[in-house]
Amino acid sequence: MMNEFGRMAMDHWRVGRPKSFAQIPPQERQEFFADLGRRAQEEMESLWMRLAGDDPPGETGQQKEQRLNMARMQAREKVLAEMILLEEDPAMFEPDEPTWQDVEETAQEEADQEPVDSVAEWIAQEDPEGEGPSDRQAWMAWYDRRNQEQ
Repeated sequence: MMNEFGRMAMDHWRVGRPKSFAQIPPQERQEFFADLGRRAQEEMESLWMRLAGDDPPGETGQQKEQRLNMARMQAREKVLAEMILLEEDPAMFEPDEPTWQDVEETAQEEADQEPVDSVAEWIAQEDPEGEGPSDRQAWMAWYDRRNQEQ
């Protein structure tokens, strides 16, 4: 049975690593991703415990819960980056075939709006009349309320 990591990897590879995904025979994909998911889960659990470390003296229950949760999130992030959400191997592309980065850059160039480099530029695009508050956090709350009302 495939776990969350295996399903996530299969979905990601299908879309983000199509060349690598195609190299796995269809009849072997379930087993491949189920095994990858199992190995990722085992690695996350092992790393989680190493990152959490031993209980420090005087640690409260709440502090321990926070420490364990932080270690779990760090372990999960590392496992996702190193085992599950991998980029396509550039060697899988033909020399004249565009990579995903090329496709994304082209899509960005073709977009109606130029990319926004800062929060201030985005705010200026979203609120050209300057109707919202000048404080960024207050502006974000104002923006959310305004969009919910529409």
